[in-house]
Amino acid sequence: MIAARRQRKVAVLLTLSGCALLSACLKSTEPQPSLLQLNGSWNYTGVQTSPVHETITGMLTISRESGTSFQGRLDLVGVNSQTGQSRVLGGLVSGSESGTDVIDFDADLEATPRRHVGQIVADTVTGTWVGASADGSMSSGTFRVERETR
Repeated sequence: MIAARRQRKVAVLLTLSGCALLSACLKSTEPQPSLLQLNGSWNYTGVQTSPVHETITGMLTISRESGTSFQGRLDLVGVNSQTGQSRVLGGLVSGSESGTDVIDFDADLEATPRRHVGQIVADTVTGTWVGASADGSMSSGTFRVERETR
């Protein structure tokens, strides 16, 4: 009798737990209205300070927003300050607002993803970035993006 009651309690608890988990998974995947208003083209300038000093220029294009998240593409040209040699970098971007007027995004450039964290002031974002490759080497620098005038 006591064992049967205990089994029913366990069954009820498992059922309630399962329902709670399922309802958490049923959130809408529809895009939400943007809270950031970042869509569009942004002029990107930056400096890689480690391991090699490079000046970096290009374009950040934000093409999709939902709530506080965004996605897009980053296309850059890096110029080695010592040799003058240039290289082209490009890849997808995904990020979100991580605090009031702070955005945090990853740019998958080459085999080295770069994490950018920057402060938004009007139509300008300034901050730092860091990259880590599969072999453990690190790169870092600063960046500034300014919205293209419409």
